Amino acid sequence: MSGDFTAGVVEGFYGVPWSADQRKILFSWMQEMSLNTYMYAPKDDYKHRAYWRELYSVEEADNLTTLIESAHEKGVTFVYAISPGLDISFSSAKDVQALKRKLAQVAAFGCQAFAILFDDIDPELSEADQSVFSSSACAQVSVTNEVYEHLGQPKFLFCPTEYCASRALPTVGSSGYLNTIGSKLLPGIDVMWTGCKVISKKISIQTLEDISTVLKRAPVIWDNIHANDYDPRRIFLGPYDGRSPEIIPYIRGVLTNPNCEFEANYIACHTLGQWCKSNPDGVKKDIIASERMSPVAANIKLETESDLGSDDDAPYHMDARYRPRQALQTAMNGWIREMTTQRDPPKRKLPVQAPAVTGVPSVITPSPLTAPLTGLPEVPSALAVTPEIQNAVVNLATVVNESFLQPVSQPINALGSDSLSESDVSDSLSDSGSETEPMECIQSSSIEPVATNLNLLPKLDASDSFMVDEGCDECGKFQTGEPVMSPSLVTIEDVSLLVDLFYLPFEHGTHSLQLLHSLHWLLNNTHALQGSDRDTSEAREWCQKAEEFEKKVQALDALLLRLFVGPNKSVLCDLYAYLWDMKGILAVCLAYIKWLGFSKGYREAFTSGDQEPWVFRGGLQAELQRLLPICTAHDLFLIKSPDWVIQKLHTFRPYQTQDKSAVYDVCLKTCDDGMDGTEAFLEFPSLIGDRLAGNFLTLSSDHCFVVEDEEGVFGYALAAIDAKDLAAKSNETWLLDMQQKYPKPTNKQLKPAEEVMVTFHDESLEVKEEIHRCYPSVLRLDVLPNRMCDSAVPRRLLACALCALKGAGSRGVHTKLNSSDKYMIDFYAKLGFFPIATTEAPSLDVVYMGRLI
Repeated sequence: MSGDFTAGVVEGFYGVPWSADQRKILFSWMQEMSLNTYMYAPKDDYKHRAYWRELYSVEEADNLTTLIESAHEKGVTFVYAISPGLDISFSSAKDVQALKRKLAQVAAFGCQAFAILFDDIDPELSEADQSVFSSSACAQVSVTNEVYEHLGQPKFLFCPTEYCASRALPTVGSSGYLNTIGSKLLPGIDVMWTGCKVISKKISIQTLEDISTVLKRAPVIWDNIHANDYDPRRIFLGPYDGRSPEIIPYIRGVLTNPNCEFEANYIACHTLGQWCKSNPDGVKKDIIASERMSPVAANIKLETESDLGSDDDAPYHMDARYRPRQALQTAMNGWIREMTTQRDPPKRKLPVQAPAVTGVPSVITPSPLTAPLTGLPEVPSALAVTPEIQNAVVNLATVVNESFLQPVSQPINALGSDSLSESDVSDSLSDSGSETEPMECIQSSSIEPVATNLNLLPKLDASDSFMVDEGCDECGKFQTGEPVMSPSLVTIEDVSLLVDLFYLPFEHGTHSLQLLHSLHWLLNNTHALQGSDRDTSEAREWCQKAEEFEKKVQALDALLLRLFVGPNKSVLCDLYAYLWDMKGILAVCLAYIKWLGFSKGYREAFTSGDQEPWVFRGGLQAELQRLLPICTAHDLFLIKSPDWVIQKLHTFRPYQTQDKSAVYDVCLKTCDDGMDGTEAFLEFPSLIGDRLAGNFLTLSSDHCFVVEDEEGVFGYALAAIDAKDLAAKSNETWLLDMQQKYPKPTNKQLKPAEEVMVTFHDESLEVKEEIHRCYPSVLRLDVLPNRMCDSAVPRRLLACALCALKGAGSRGVHTKLNSSDKYMIDFYAKLGFFPIATTEAPSLDVVYMGRLI
């Protein structure tokens, strides 16, 4: 690799930019990894793109100067990039002068390398520019060349609007835009290119030769293989892959545009550094093929070269010693060191304490960063749906265009001071409309760290836990130091699991594939459990695989607990939202598997690289969801992750007989429209449980689920597959038992408890035919609000119940509420239920709510 080969990192994603301290850590990483270039290009830094004309203030200038000096001290070239394409008038001398003035100011800070980026903009010129320039390419080249010469022709990069083959119109070779760039852009300016697509699975020599011919220069690869700003459920921790080191002599360099989360990029950077050093001679293939290989061997190598990816597929030859999985092992060892280094996340304006959790979270509003539903559930004509509900459902069903959509976000001052004054914190707390950045602060000590009964995890001492004082108004000073060794720290096995769960855009890691294969096998072999004999070889095999699946889920729990007590809080905060999401979907999958054991074409499209990866939003979590039977209930998984770290781990599982008293307790403490009704039933503490939950637990316990923490059960979802059948059996047997247990009161003035007793004698259970036809199943769900530190719990719990109901053949579920219970009506509405209107006159006392499965 030649000395002028550009190798490094571009901070070019949409989202919250990295902090100054994080960039300084990055420079240290890059020095160790032999990476030589950093490009400053955060899309949401407002003076980089949205307000590019504005000069830097004194404070911003000092911070930027310090950054540039820090990079140079580590031997890293600092490239300052600017993106004026949103609103620049190419024919305006004022705008061109503003661009020169801005870059000249940065040059005065010591910057010696620059870039102009015209990606993700409208390719059409304004009317004023059309009168001066024949095309957008001519306009961009004119301004770029003028600025380049004005700055004295420094190291300079240019990102075209057609920056990949899929955006070249009509093709790379015949694109008028690209041919104009190649012929008119000054030869000293490097052009950036992402490959065949915005995110390319592979980059081959042939495609590089094609673009080099058009551009009349070898490109610098802007590599989005680890970028994750297009999907909020995915992060990419796998190695640099899909690019043979044989392409090195065909390019001018590689800049990886990695994950938005800084701490998640160690492996991406480390393996890129190994890749760049794996072909040091930089000799083109046609030369080495003729000098070192026979024609037959050269042909074989040419055929296989473009398919280089995983170690298993890569042909071994001495000129390309890069092996992605070997490079990954080396990088993971280094990342372990980073994880065992004391480091706090950047300071942000955040709530002092984790806010109290009430109700359930609403579904994520669909945006380019969210995974929408692919269609609307069919609503039977007999049911009335309010316009508000219909609009909400339509919004959820927005179909994502297969082109890349830019996230809608607010510009951010990325070069302001990292410190927060007390007034800053006060302002952030008093301004309810201000946004906070996710996962920047550890929750207060009001929620204690929890150790589950996992055999894999060493017992945690109190000294191992970490807390932020209740009066703390920031996350503490950013610190680096020597590794702090502790038996509770993450292990290489933990990191291997972590990487495999979040591998690469077009490839799952080994552990992920095992989870998918295990779940698929378990769901397709439930016939082994049919019958009363569970001692058959098929049944034992099923139970063994179910146990293996549970151990994999427990391994993720152990990893989370080690991250909770580890010294690097910055890593925890960057990864937590993704691990929380993964833990949630795996918890539902495990609960469904346990229920199965307790009760009586896509892959090719994903791995081919023919589609941009945002077509397959959600990653492993989404694939696990697709294996669950609730295909129309994916809204239960589209939940915004918490804004603070929740150290409690929740377990979702089928109901067991010994849970009855706990279920009754939850029922009592939520019976008064979600609030505690204990005072009203002091003399009969089991009465309300018998009335609201008793028939479910007695007659339909195999469709009931509970959620528990370290204190025990604190929520439940009680369901019956057929509401009419449950009502009939309840009337025949269960009500008789209740009448004997609670004799009918004879008082004229009845107490609340006595009013409930009367219902056992005067009311029989019934289900309206119209409701049963569309929503045959019935459900009741309650959670203790004071124990619910994670607002996603009700959705996860409901998902467990719906999986069981759908697996048993149900198509819809309903619940019956008192019309005065406003909180519970809103609670179920947030869970996707809507009021059911029938042809009969509506009752003033009762509300039926339902949702399709």
